[in-house]
Amino acid sequence: MKEKIQVIQNRFKNNPKVQEQLQKMKPKKTIWGFLGIILFFFVPEILNVLYYQEINNWVAQNAHIYYPPNIADKVIWLVKHTFNGEVSYVNLALGFGFLWWFYK
Repeated sequence: MKEKIQVIQNRFKNNPKVQEQLQKMKPKKTIWGFLGIILFFFVPEILNVLYYQEINNWVAQNAHIYYPPNIADKVIWLVKHTFNGEVSYVNLALGFGFLWWFYK
């Protein structure tokens, strides 16, 4: 099985079309590429850690105003489980990975 994976990996490494597509997908080295990575991966984590109580309180107070009752309960449950004040290490790892790819 390991040999099959290595063969497939070598095919992708040596295929010029795949390498060309990867270069097209790579974010451009501009301020907008950098800010996009920062705003999409790191800012939500900072907001989650700093303001999770305020977000949960606001949603608990206002969800029934903006949503029907059966959906409002689900929204409150989802927000309480999403904004719990803990850091998502997967999101941070993806952010650092994209920053590494951005500067590579």
